Amino acid sequence: MSGLGLISTYTSDSEDDEVIKDNNNKSNEVSERLPLPGSIAAWKGVPHHEELSDDPSQHNGRIRSFKHERGNWATLVYIDYEPSETMLLWMLSVSNELPMKCNIFSEEFHISITRTLILKFHWIESFVEEIKKLCEQTNQFRLEFLNVRTYCNEEKTRTFLGIECVDYKGTLDNFVKDINNSLVEYKLPPFYEDSSYHISFLWCLGDETASLSNLTSSLTNKLNHYLAEHIEERYIHINKVHLKVGNRLYAFKLR
Repeated sequence: MSGLGLISTYTSDSEDDEVIKDNNNKSNEVSERLPLPGSIAAWKGVPHHEELSDDPSQHNGRIRSFKHERGNWATLVYIDYEPSETMLLWMLSVSNELPMKCNIFSEEFHISITRTLILKFHWIESFVEEIKKLCEQTNQFRLEFLNVRTYCNEEKTRTFLGIECVDYKGTLDNFVKDINNSLVEYKLPPFYEDSSYHISFLWCLGDETASLSNLTSSLTNKLNHYLAEHIEERYIHINKVHLKVGNRLYAFKLR
């Protein structure tokens, strides 16, 4: 099996705001009870996946950050990232150097630009429309890989190794500020004040920040050595932003 066979990635065949591949062709139970408004469906968001069960043994010990409740829709705005096969192999090689068992991401690699938000059903249409408009007003930009850092979720249940990214022109910072301004209307939390844009690629259970932080300097050196040999992979051109609402995915082009 090739390295790329270890993960699932987004695919698209359209030049417009895109339909993204349905991973399992099953309707989500909540979607059947609460169908999305027609105007949102017209933007071609499509079913993505079933909700995770609450049994940690079914997904490598991961614990849900919040309990699912009817009428609440988990929402995330993010940038998709599809690593090359050589980059994926580099990520996998890092796991061999760690003092604890770590897992490669089985979800799609991405750069979060909001927290995981909880939208009420009657907020969805206006929120999706706002993100679409912000994308239409934002220029395309590029991110540069900077270094390897450790991250821990707020519940201290998982620790991550991620590649930190930077946009020196500030386009992404301004875009996130605009999203934060929109979130005020819904009384939802803004993105982290000390935000660090990054692509998480390995994770382990619990708070292992101290142990992994001791390794980030050497891992950053290895990353820079890899990027020196694959210079085309140091930068990511960003021409669209993704939005996930419940089990629906949307991809909106930037200007």
